[in-house]
Amino acid sequence: MAFEDGLGTDPSHQRDNQYYSLSAYDIMARTISLWSRKIIQYITIVGIIGAVCVAFSFILLNSLFGLIGIIEADPLSYLVTLLLDSVPDFMLIVVTVGFAFFAFVLTAITSGAAIKFTLDEYGGDGGNVGTSFSHSFGRVLNIIILQIILSFFVAITLTPATILTTQALDMIDISDFMNPIFPPGSIELLMEGMGLFIVGGIFLIYINVRFAPALAIVIDTDLSAIDSLKRSWELTSGSFFHVFGSYILLNVAVLILGAVVTIVLSFTFLPDAYLFLLQPLVSALLFSALSYIFTAVLYRDLSSRSGTSNLPSFLG
Repeated sequence: MAFEDGLGTDPSHQRDNQYYSLSAYDIMARTISLWSRKIIQYITIVGIIGAVCVAFSFILLNSLFGLIGIIEADPLSYLVTLLLDSVPDFMLIVVTVGFAFFAFVLTAITSGAAIKFTLDEYGGDGGNVGTSFSHSFGRVLNIIILQIILSFFVAITLTPATILTTQALDMIDISDFMNPIFPPGSIELLMEGMGLFIVGGIFLIYINVRFAPALAIVIDTDLSAIDSLKRSWELTSGSFFHVFGSYILLNVAVLILGAVVTIVLSFTFLPDAYLFLLQPLVSALLFSALSYIFTAVLYRDLSSRSGTSNLPSFLG
């Protein structure tokens, strides 16, 4: 069903399922094609805000704490990591988690707008930046709930390994960095932590693949965050390696694009401190929309394979 407000798109009205049903390579190629054709719009929707967040977080950490780094839009992971610190810096926790939450909300809005723009552009209607943001604002609560649920999966999976690794590192004497002293039990804790990281990483890959189209489902339908996860699980059933292969190919393409940026920036002969900021800044500006475009293209591909692109049958 299409939305009554006219913002929803039923791709079957414009193109048949065969157009959307793609190989893993074609999903990557069509993602890059959509991005390159509408790069100005994607920079406007996602890139500018992403680049500003990168720059502001760098300045924030450097000016307040003398740290060199960038705050990611994942407040839950920062909260877990900082609370496990044996000597936590309360102000650092407040600033980092606070900014991460702010960026988290902004990312929810821009990601929804980027996916809506892609769905309309890909569906043949032609994307509109203003309409995409308006639609995303209407879905922002479900987007945030969905992202929080997925963040909890990550936190719950990686926290045990993080605890063991942190305990092991706290035991190691690195006063002489070239000759660290490993007390009894520290190596065992490190090995256990690494084992849990490997197992957790495999589990997260599986979860990310099964829930890959969930965000696009939230944007394209009237489904709640929970029902979108259920629908995503249905769409990816039997298509794990298809989705996983698409992810691998996209990441290879992004790595190549990132390498080109790195090579170009290296010829500017700027100090390392500037390059440390400039590289993620340019990457955020140019490439941050790629994952959202991919989500929309993948969603249309999986929907075409299931023979439907809107509400699932169990919701009548």
